[in-house]
Amino acid sequence: MVGLEILVKIQPEKRFEFIQTFEFMTRSNHKARDCIGQTLFEKSNEPNSFLWMEEWKNNESLGSYRQTERFRSLLGAIDVLGSLVKIRTFTLIEE
Repeated sequence: MVGLEILVKIQPEKRFEFIQTFEFMTRSNHKARDCIGQTLFEKSNEPNSFLWMEEWKNNESLGSYRQTERFRSLLGAIDVLGSLVKIRTFTLIEE
């Protein structure tokens, strides 16, 4: 499995819209058979700083997803609602 982390800083007045975006994307990505799950975390010491995490079946499925209009739309929404701090991918090791 592979993971995707997107760290964002959202404008305080756009917080609700950002959370709605996450909920919409979560429902939509469950239809993608290679998306295993999504989780949203907020930094406890930095209000409106969020870590959006996704788990994907493999590098190929994540790579394909990152080329889609859906992913570009997500990045566009982040740009409107706040700012992108960092994106990274990583390999998940199950024990």
